[in-house]
Amino acid sequence: MFRQKWIHEWFLQMLERSRFRVESSSLALSKEWVLSDGAIRHRSNRFFKIVGAHWESPERKDIVQPFIEQYEIGTLGFLIRRHENRRELLVQAKIEPGNVGIIQLAPTCQATASNASRVHGGDYPPCFEYFVQGDPNIAYESMQSEQGTRFLGKRNRNVLRIANEPVSERCSHKWLQVEEVLDLLLVNHLVNTDARSVLVCSPWEELVGRTPFTRYWSGFGAELLHSLRGSTPTKDLEEVRSEINTLRHMTNAPEIVSLDSLQDWKITDDGVAPRNMGPFIVRQISVEARGREVSKWDQPIVDSNGEGRVDIVCGRIDGTLHFLFRPYAEAGLYHRVELGPTLVKEPGCNGDMDASIGYSDAVVRAECRQSEEGGRFFRDINHYRIVDVGEAPEAPSGWRWLTLAQIRVLLDEDGWFTNEARGVLALLLPWL
Repeated sequence: MFRQKWIHEWFLQMLERSRFRVESSSLALSKEWVLSDGAIRHRSNRFFKIVGAHWESPERKDIVQPFIEQYEIGTLGFLIRRHENRRELLVQAKIEPGNVGIIQLAPTCQATASNASRVHGGDYPPCFEYFVQGDPNIAYESMQSEQGTRFLGKRNRNVLRIANEPVSERCSHKWLQVEEVLDLLLVNHLVNTDARSVLVCSPWEELVGRTPFTRYWSGFGAELLHSLRGSTPTKDLEEVRSEINTLRHMTNAPEIVSLDSLQDWKITDDGVAPRNMGPFIVRQISVEARGREVSKWDQPIVDSNGEGRVDIVCGRIDGTLHFLFRPYAEAGLYHRVELGPTLVKEPGCNGDMDASIGYSDAVVRAECRQSEEGGRFFRDINHYRIVDVGEAPEAPSGWRWLTLAQIRVLLDEDGWFTNEARGVLALLLPWL
């Protein structure tokens, strides 16, 4: 509680210093963004675009909607150090217009390629110099996806770098003990989506400086340790990779189309909106936030209609804890198909709430409400949960029960888990 109060006071100081303001704006009046060649784009033709796309899913369902096209690879990185026999992370109090609460804890560096190239004419992203590819102090690096139902082809470098040299704090950055940061993952709207992704992907032993999941030696924590220490049969993981790769080869790439050709959508002075009730709109906002690379800007942002839900079901097979994943084919995934949680209901969508797994006697082991990437989504909220169903029932065809040991192997590789899967798995890290 004390730490949360201290962080709250820090956030208030940052807000006062930033003089933050966000308001609805108009695409028609924007000096930086234009509707050109059937897409909403920045005049520099960098950053990102709002494009139309048509995609036929493997189930022969037509998806025709706006997407955020951002093929640039972003950098998301934490600095970690050993300090007085404890491990600490350099966290950033990051202001984003779409964050619930405006400021959330973010990785040390969170930068798009356009920002790192200073296309906006402003400052370099803070601490970007520590995350140059090939740096010998990088302990972990992988390429991971963003939401495949909103982004087209977007990926980020997830990086953990050891700070062997002195790194000074600044007003927007503070060193926090690793276990304090992990505990904050259970606080609503406090740790942003990029931080959650980097933390769950990073080598867990490097994060905590000991055998992972030995913080608590009994109860659910002991089961997590047993699941991590279990064997990872090569054959099982080869089957998972083979099945996903087969689905990838069977899944079509989306076709980029003009926004004005989307039959169920209309272009307005503000952006793009569904003709009837739809899952989201794209609208223009103007932002002021001193202390950012640039202090004033306007941009399109996706604003969803309603809260989403993400569940990962866990259960026991021969006494060992497993987690139930299912393959998701999505138009915007770089690899087309990745493993996702047991259940996903996207913000603003009806979703498939029948996960075909009994919930009647389930125990919720952890839960948290989180707003998604605040630079592209306006207060889009997902309710994340880890749901324990006791003994694991038989998985539906194509779904997979995986141990923590198997999950860890796949996290060490590029692009096997969706953004939602990584987000819900982050709820396990307080037991680390």
